Amino acid sequence: MGRMDDSPLAILAVLAVSALAVSGLIVLNRLIGGWQDIRFDDTALPSQRLEEDVVGFRAGEGVVSASGLAALVMEQGEERLGLVLARANRCVTRVIRPGEIDRLEADGPRFHIHFNDFTLPRVTIDLDDASAQGWGERLRRFVRQSEAQTRGEGHARAS
Repeated sequence: MGRMDDSPLAILAVLAVSALAVSGLIVLNRLIGGWQDIRFDDTALPSQRLEEDVVGFRAGEGVVSASGLAALVMEQGEERLGLVLARANRCVTRVIRPGEIDRLEADGPRFHIHFNDFTLPRVTIDLDDASAQGWGERLRRFVRQSEAQTRGEGHARAS
């Protein structure tokens, strides 16, 4: 006769109890504060992440999106722009240099930033009305030159 613990029913019971125990631990961890999703209340955490992740980055002025899930931080000296995105309990950081924004679309205080990068092709950031204009001007300085020149030529012809 076969052993009792080799039966398919016993294996299923062990798997079910294990899955239930792991699920219980995940729920318990969530309830006591583990794995909390990140939200930015100010630019302190995004600035810190950029300074830790990017060699030589010294955070200057910044702004947090209305959702608290994204932040823009200008580097001191304004040579580079830091972008920090909250993804669950982690931060994704990116440094933008002049010409690295492929296309920028503004819809009031909402900015659609397009990159020529399959790992991060597009980011949408909603700012409050008070900061949208100033940050829109900053973002435009990082748009690819050929795009800016094309827009400039188009405006010149329309005049």
